[in-house]
Amino acid sequence: MKTTFLTNLLWGVYPYLCFTLFLVVPIVRMVYRPFGFSTRATSMFNRDVLGLASLTLHWGILTVFVAHLAGFIGGLLGLAGWITFFYWAGLIGGFVTLFGSIVALARRVAVAEVRAMSQWDDYLVHLFLVALLSLGLYQVVVDKIFGVAYTASSWLSSVARFNPQPELMASASLISKWHVFLALSFFCVFPFTKLVHLWTFPINYFVRPYQSMRTNLFKYQRKWEFALRSDKSFLTYSLAALVLFFGGFSLLLGRTKSNGHLAAKKETPAWTTLGRLAGMPLYVSQCARCHGLNGDGKGLGADSPTFATRPRDLTAGKFAFISTENGVASDADLARTIRWGLVPAGMPAFAELDDEQVASLVAVLRSFVKDTGDKPGPAIKVPPRGAQANAAKGKELFLANCAGCHGEKGKGDGPTVKPMGDIEDFEPPKDFAGRLARPRDLTRLEAYKVGTEPEQIYVRIAAGTPPVMPAFREVLTSPDDIWSIVQFIQQEFLPAKLAKR
Repeated sequence: MKTTFLTNLLWGVYPYLCFTLFLVVPIVRMVYRPFGFSTRATSMFNRDVLGLASLTLHWGILTVFVAHLAGFIGGLLGLAGWITFFYWAGLIGGFVTLFGSIVALARRVAVAEVRAMSQWDDYLVHLFLVALLSLGLYQVVVDKIFGVAYTASSWLSSVARFNPQPELMASASLISKWHVFLALSFFCVFPFTKLVHLWTFPINYFVRPYQSMRTNLFKYQRKWEFALRSDKSFLTYSLAALVLFFGGFSLLLGRTKSNGHLAAKKETPAWTTLGRLAGMPLYVSQCARCHGLNGDGKGLGADSPTFATRPRDLTAGKFAFISTENGVASDADLARTIRWGLVPAGMPAFAELDDEQVASLVAVLRSFVKDTGDKPGPAIKVPPRGAQANAAKGKELFLANCAGCHGEKGKGDGPTVKPMGDIEDFEPPKDFAGRLARPRDLTRLEAYKVGTEPEQIYVRIAAGTPPVMPAFREVLTSPDDIWSIVQFIQQEFLPAKLAKR
């Protein structure tokens, strides 16, 4: 385990505080303040607007709740159909609920009589709802980062089985983390607000005789009962059902099977020796939202405009950031890419997964590859920097070998880039997806996807980044030549604080 203190606090400790308050406080309130289980009636003021807000708010919340239940189960088991339902039901329900909450909040502020009756929780509830829904809808509609249910469901299941694995949430986007954090906080304040009237649904209406005189004889009785006579019954059965659901939900963790997906060739262990999620379930949790359940690069979040390029098709077995002499990615190459990510391109770092978990993900990636082809060759050795290596020599070599694409100033505007197909018989470089690939601007940190360490720059020059950048180890036969270019890049292009010498 390499999780940080903040990760452990937010996703390993805080959920238990929130869920404990959510489950315990309603029982305490029902025992000591049963008359507080009610909303404050304002229906005599501005009734038409209240009707619109109430209908959209309540039906929207119900839709969002059902959508999230489907998303949790589908995300945990890798069921694409359930996630699709979650997408559409959550999207529609989210907009309906957001509309209802905004209308209700505006009415509460604008109508003087309602404003006079309002208390702090009336405003807090709507502010929470607006913030929660806005974040959720923004990441789906604008950022198009959908599929986080795969990540959140496995983490939530680990919490429910009292074996929290906070590292599962560490790779989620910042906006997703805020969404989940606000949801937890909402559960925390829920039992202290008027929302506790959720637990007083008049279920006894369905079991009463056809003709019954209305009475409050049993509604607020002190004695706890289970015969559906009072609110205590519904509160008891509702909380029990919720606990049972998440108890069963926790048992689904690790149940995702690779043979349930097309591309995987063999099963990988679902657990590490320390009881952490691994193998295909871990892949579904951490990678499927972008690379897809089958590793074909067609995940629900693959089209996000926040990505510099589309997620890679893992079934092709072609990887760019390699460090072997024959250009075939080794397990160490894949593990390093997983651990440190390609943040400028949009792939997060998975630095908080332990070594056994990362190794299990590498095994899953290997099982996706359709044509294994050649085995990885020996790693490119990085020799010590020789005395003959210097920036002046590196400039000459850079202008001769690199400036054609990256430009003399390293801006990615070399002469071979400008035509981009305008010159007859000129074939501009394309990425693995077949799209035109513009050379990186070496003056920007985003260009150094695998780090600014001199050894990494050396390996990248020697091995290239197929299919876009060729390997120069055959052209620059002397290690001092490569070191000279590295020194020139550090001196001329990298900011001083980033140039690690």
